[in-house]
Amino acid sequence: MTTTLSVQQRFESLDLWHAVGFKFIKAEEGHAELHVPFQEKLTNTGGTLHGGIIMMSLDNVMGMATMSLGFDNVLTIQMETRFIRQGTDGILVATASIIERTKSTIIVEARLKNTAGELIAMCTATFKGILSK
Repeated sequence: MTTTLSVQQRFESLDLWHAVGFKFIKAEEGHAELHVPFQEKLTNTGGTLHGGIIMMSLDNVMGMATMSLGFDNVLTIQMETRFIRQGTDGILVATASIIERTKSTIIVEARLKNTAGELIAMCTATFKGILSK
């Protein structure tokens, strides 16, 4: 069964995690938080945080929240993202909370906010939780 420490270790073992500069804050009891530092190398042609990085941040924090329920692995089945404003500087904060769950299907909500606490993007997703046999 996955523990908070193993959730952190699994995400921090990924090269992509380090390339983006994610910082694990917490993952426990269906809630998670990670920080995303704004970096010029992660911007789009307009100089703001690339939408793909925003979606990856939301997907990661929701995966962390889902894994914190004890699943050995999780798969994103569906994800709907709404972009509210541009990410332009500072440390962005991504949070996620479980909305509903069945035995193996989990519905999660996530939000990404800037340093002023303004909403940059929000997302809902459905995950499949997997337990090893």
